[in-house]
Amino acid sequence: MRGVHSKSEAIGLSWRSSKWFILSTIAIALFAETFLYGFLVPMLPYMLRTRLHVSEGNIQELTSLMLAVHGMVSVVSGPIIGHFADKTPSRKLPLLLSLVACTVGTGMVAGSNSLSVLCIGRVMQGIAGSSVWIVGLATVADTVGGDNMGKVEGIMTSFLYSGLIGGPLISGLSLEYVGYWPTWSLPLLLLSIDFCARLVMIESRPVEVSSCRRELTGSQTCDATSPFLAPRENPQTRSNSGNFWHIIFTDSRALTALFVAVSTTTVGTSFHATLPIHVQETFGWGPGESGSLFACLIMPTLLVSPLAGWLRDRFGVRYPAMASAVFQAVILGLLGLAGTDCLPWTSAKTGGGALYTGCILALGLARPFTANVGPVELSAIVRGYQEKSPGIFGPEGGMSRVFSLDDVAASLGTVLGPIIAGFLKEYAGYIYMCWTWSKSSLRRNGCIFNSLQAFCTLPLLFL
Repeated sequence: MRGVHSKSEAIGLSWRSSKWFILSTIAIALFAETFLYGFLVPMLPYMLRTRLHVSEGNIQELTSLMLAVHGMVSVVSGPIIGHFADKTPSRKLPLLLSLVACTVGTGMVAGSNSLSVLCIGRVMQGIAGSSVWIVGLATVADTVGGDNMGKVEGIMTSFLYSGLIGGPLISGLSLEYVGYWPTWSLPLLLLSIDFCARLVMIESRPVEVSSCRRELTGSQTCDATSPFLAPRENPQTRSNSGNFWHIIFTDSRALTALFVAVSTTTVGTSFHATLPIHVQETFGWGPGESGSLFACLIMPTLLVSPLAGWLRDRFGVRYPAMASAVFQAVILGLLGLAGTDCLPWTSAKTGGGALYTGCILALGLARPFTANVGPVELSAIVRGYQEKSPGIFGPEGGMSRVFSLDDVAASLGTVLGPIIAGFLKEYAGYIYMCWTWSKSSLRRNGCIFNSLQAFCTLPLLFL
């Protein structure tokens, strides 16, 4: 069912509301949001040093803090955005408003001449990014349904990581070769393309949501032939609609998915705060080389994410994620050795640089098998509850709220990653930081296998 529009109401309705165009629009939106986050990674040390005149001893601390602001804001705003997004029949308006906030925030960051302006700009970018993640993935779930969710989420992950890793690559090279302000023209162009796509898109809501909405508002009876629709005599359609948070937070499978989302994002974003500074100190590499290292994370991820999604659809998430977690633990241990004199072939003067680059490539290859566990599992859980008790999460369903949880989990990781990584690197050393992530990856592997352990060991993750 194509939403509520008729062909006479919109020009080009057939392609503007088509599945391919909706998914393409959300892919562009996810790419743009993560591109802007990653774009700032090589820029921040330069901005703090040359534009804001921060002392050299405070560069690492403020870099970690400014990157973490994005996640802090999303942790707070995510549930609020998800709550109201599930109460509105249109997902297009929140997407457009978020883009306006993102554009204003990006302008403030680019032109900032004080830490307060930079921080406010990051706050606006964080709110916009949270909205895109929640509303965008809810739109994807509404569009594709459950059977192909893993495969489509894998493709979306490719775009997401393209932005997250491509941003540092492009900004690092551009900053080095064309200068500060020409570099900022790239995100502005991307935001213009994103705005056009969101403006043209006409969302397509699934039959079960729109029909049940009419049922619960009393304006029209649901089609009884659909297994997702609730008959009038079903008492759960109204009485349980407010129990979403209680149901999800008492589901061990959902807790495991959230735990994996937190820990995976924590490790991934730790490199944004530490990699540029570490490779400069250890190997003498500048912004261009730092950006190239981030590219080493993106290429394997782009190639492997659709395959990882197909494997999830076919075999489930557990065993591919477990194997990936063990592999990442080994690679993170080796990453810590690269550039040290622990072994002859790890020294910065011999093979340390090649070892570091190879470990980054290997992490890019393994991450897709754990990075997308959260949204795939959580959306499947919500669908399962709605199939058993139609209308249980209200007339608009619970997809926006479930993706707000995943956004909070991922955002918490973006807070923990830069802060913990910056602290460990500064006071214990880069090698200890990498070995801490290696240990956490092994714990994540155990939690994938045992749902209860995920909840119990969450406070102990970084001990």
